[in-house]
Amino acid sequence: MKTIRRASGPLIGVLAGAVAAGVLLGGNATATESDTTHDRVAIREVIDRHQMYIDLKDADAYANLYTKDASYRSPFGSADGRSEIKAMFTDLADKGFTKGKRHMTGPAMIEVNGTTATARSWYWVAETEKEHAVYATGTYTDKLRKVNGQWEIAQRVQTLDQLAPASQ
Repeated sequence: MKTIRRASGPLIGVLAGAVAAGVLLGGNATATESDTTHDRVAIREVIDRHQMYIDLKDADAYANLYTKDASYRSPFGSADGRSEIKAMFTDLADKGFTKGKRHMTGPAMIEVNGTTATARSWYWVAETEKEHAVYATGTYTDKLRKVNGQWEIAQRVQTLDQLAPASQ
């Protein structure tokens, strides 16, 4: 009996932990859900770093968020491939396009499907030099791919919200 009791102690602990995890995670916790949650957090980090690297003027880090064959489409320019995306970033920064701006991303809807994912997020750009104001708002629609264990943007389409006519 002593052997059974000693063996059952750790087993009871493992079972209790599994039950607690199930309760804390809604009773339906699986490895797949946990993996998806980890992927969603990692993707959110990519989305957030995108904005931070613009304001930090870090063209290399910005470009490395994209796959080597990525595409980027926006009202401000388009590029294909990581090197063109970096060149577009550098060109816009050199022209002063991002000077005095702070880039932020709001809520995101992220859907993971294995090693691919889609994300849709809203962004806004604040004016920080002339006056404190919202400069622009819009939407990012992203397709992401997991490359060597890291999430990267494979396609980004940026839209700009249109202002309502002055008569409204």
